[in-house]
Amino acid sequence: MSSESTYRNQPRRRFSRAFKREVVELLLEQAATVAEIARAYDLHPNQLCRWRTEYFRGEYGEVQPAHVSEPCLLPVRLIETATAMPVASTLEEPERATTSEATTGVRRLSIVLSKGQMHLEDVDHETLGMLIEALR
Repeated sequence: MSSESTYRNQPRRRFSRAFKREVVELLLEQAATVAEIARAYDLHPNQLCRWRTEYFRGEYGEVQPAHVSEPCLLPVRLIETATAMPVASTLEEPERATTSEATTGVRRLSIVLSKGQMHLEDVDHETLGMLIEALR
């Protein structure tokens, strides 16, 4: 048997309620992922998710209400088709006429948020409206 130090040989770590509350509130107020906060504090992401659930149950004291800001407009930037990202097409159909694109919706849409980005193709006007409502 090896004399290496493994997690099984080390004493179990215990964290105070104040520490758990501090870490969870840090997770909630920052635009960082669970994995990033877990790495910073040498915790397992599942442990942090459990602490977050317990926090919302009120096990670490009164839950701080989330800061609710006034509704605001989202920044939108239009990019010319020539400079837009190339998109691989899986359909083997001829290119659409430019007049039909204007009536069907948005050809390409990129949404960039604090925790990631999303690229959509051929978004109709109704779906675009629902997306804008969901992002409010």
